[in-house]
Amino acid sequence: MGEVGRARLEMELEQHYAAQREAASVGEIDTIASAMVAEDARMRRTQPCHMGAAEFVASQVRYIPAWTWAAQVALVALMCVVAHATGDAGPTKVCVGILSAVCVLVGVPTMHASKLHRVAELEYACPRNAASVLVARLIVLGCSSALVVALMVGATAPAVEASAFDVALWACPPFFLSCAGSLMALRKASPATAPMLCVALAVACSVALMALASTVPDLYAHASIASWASAAVAALAWLVREVVMTMLAANTGLDAFSPHLARTYN
Repeated sequence: MGEVGRARLEMELEQHYAAQREAASVGEIDTIASAMVAEDARMRRTQPCHMGAAEFVASQVRYIPAWTWAAQVALVALMCVVAHATGDAGPTKVCVGILSAVCVLVGVPTMHASKLHRVAELEYACPRNAASVLVARLIVLGCSSALVVALMVGATAPAVEASAFDVALWACPPFFLSCAGSLMALRKASPATAPMLCVALAVACSVALMALASTVPDLYAHASIASWASAAVAALAWLVREVVMTMLAANTGLDAFSPHLARTYN
């Protein structure tokens, strides 16, 4: 379309919409203006309600899908069944580590919601931006996942005749590794691949535990507690690093936190 044709089209559209416009009387205009002024005065008198940090974290609970809580309860119930129904303590010891890694996957859709639904750019424009929401949901899901692991440890310890501390050391390394890997995927991967990477890491942890249990008979013996403690400390260090890096990336902005989205607007 040439410049003449474009100009003619714009003129015709302007005439069309001008014909559709309803004329307003001076009285109607004064009424609308008075209503706008009154509403502006009312909003200025209204004191804004500032939500504190604790209240904001608590408010995120209602945005977490109900199936997340149901899945966490189901994992605890499954661990209780395995712990009391399995005659051999070996599979129970392996199972507590596997389910600890799997429980992280329950919170992945909520933690990755900004990327999965492609609303990270919108959240950055909100008063409580993407970084604030991410921190709040990390706290809520971190606490609930830690509670799930603690309950599974409490159900497993009597069944395998071991101390809760020993069982916690068996559960913590895969739990920390799965958490750290999920945050790394959240920070670096695209929405299409991030959830699958989290699942792959949890599966890898589970396979590694089963392989070690079958090849190292004394893996869950008392003499291996120091090895489990070392693995837990190393995995926790990685988790702490990923939490810090994720927060820094979220605070930096869209280009760093969601580079796959930023590239589409360049």
